[in-house]
Amino acid sequence: MTVKTISTGPHSYVAVNRQGSEPELAASKAIKILAAKLQDKADNNHPTEKLYSVVWLVTAASEQELPAKLAEVCTVLPLPEWCTTLRRLTAENDLMEQPVAAMVPRWKAGDPLIWDPLRRHLLASAARSALQQSEGNSPSPDTTRAKLAALTGKRTARIAELDSELTTKPSLAGKMWSWHGYGDPASLAAQLLESDHPDHSVAVGALLLSPSPLTFWQELTQ
Repeated sequence: MTVKTISTGPHSYVAVNRQGSEPELAASKAIKILAAKLQDKADNNHPTEKLYSVVWLVTAASEQELPAKLAEVCTVLPLPEWCTTLRRLTAENDLMEQPVAAMVPRWKAGDPLIWDPLRRHLLASAARSALQQSEGNSPSPDTTRAKLAALTGKRTARIAELDSELTTKPSLAGKMWSWHGYGDPASLAAQLLESDHPDHSVAVGALLLSPSPLTFWQELTQ
């Protein structure tokens, strides 16, 4: 199985390689892959400016141990690429069976073949519906004030809920290896290769880049 996902936004990279039952992606190799991605100039989205970087590794001594450790991390940090990797690692895959792909183009659900005969009727119906709703929803001043007060109360309660969640946010300290740096891509790659990273036999890694400090993401592992 091979899982390789690249996304931009912050940029992230996740890779897991297996050949049969033998894991190939050790933690040290994951670090090399992430460092190489930092210098992948063939990628049109390759960054060139100085950036803040965070690197995470979930490592395990065996392939059987990795899904359990990754599942624990994904409950707190559900990176889409890591969640996809976890699903693939835990799926019951028959390597001798090739899934059947659907023919393209696919069927469309209830889509008219020709819109023009329906367009004028649909637009007129929508206009009548909007006018009736507007006429029926003209509240009195007292009703408007009551609605605004209710919305204010909901907003205050939601802010208090978010503040409470931030105060009691879970920590991933000790559950995965983390590293952070700042510089241009070549400098970050060199710093990463020289980092004191673990050397377990199997790992999943992620690389985040951002022009602004990644303080929140660093605090998750502290």
